[in-house]
Amino acid sequence: MLVVSNPPHGEVKAAAAAEVLGLSPEEARLKAGFGAPEVMAASDPDRAADVAISLKAAGLNVAMREGGQLADVPWPTVVSSFEFRDSSLRVGVENGPLEISYEEPVFGVFCEPPEGFVPPADWSGPPPNGTVLTGPAAAEALEWVPHLDLYVERDGTLHRVAIEGPAMVAMVSECRVRFPRFELDARLQGVRPRRRFVPGEQGFNPDLRKRYAFGTLLLRHVLESISPDMRDVTQYELGSRLAYVLTRGVRA
Repeated sequence: MLVVSNPPHGEVKAAAAAEVLGLSPEEARLKAGFGAPEVMAASDPDRAADVAISLKAAGLNVAMREGGQLADVPWPTVVSSFEFRDSSLRVGVENGPLEISYEEPVFGVFCEPPEGFVPPADWSGPPPNGTVLTGPAAAEALEWVPHLDLYVERDGTLHRVAIEGPAMVAMVSECRVRFPRFELDARLQGVRPRRRFVPGEQGFNPDLRKRYAFGTLLLRHVLESISPDMRDVTQYELGSRLAYVLTRGVRA
């Protein structure tokens, strides 16, 4: 069971939160100041419930979610094209165009690095124009670029497409206008995506990030226990999944 931060928070009692999280008060304040969802703790259901109750008492807004909920979220499909038509958004996917009616409820997660962000020098770049990417490869390609994840449920099946590019703010605005039942989570907008944990990386400082923060070996082990495919997910991929399950999952 995961205890997940669900910001924004209330007035946080840093000392009380620090005691629960095994951090210093200053580290707890930094945790509380992070504006995107993240894993705060992972344990058996009874212990997770105690942690969640204690963190709520300390002013943190948290929720409990089963790890399997994260694994059940589909990987993104990076679309090859998109077009706002009269009654639907048409996107290019593997098996031809997919039509998303403006009458459908759509949940969006907007991911965008802060202004002036420069990707690592060893990054190969965004996906080539006009290509469709699916699965983990799609998440990899979106690691450092602005993009909008769109989640649509049809007949009990969850569909997820990702639109990437430099004009994502305009894309989000257009979705707001076109879809009457569009719900947006923009907590990953302006979040600098962190590098993933790299085993054996020279100069890696295990104390740079604390506990279940993204990029720690501890979080990597937790995600691997949920699903081997999730062991090495990017921060935006994890954040998008967390945003979805916090909104669409069972409330705690």
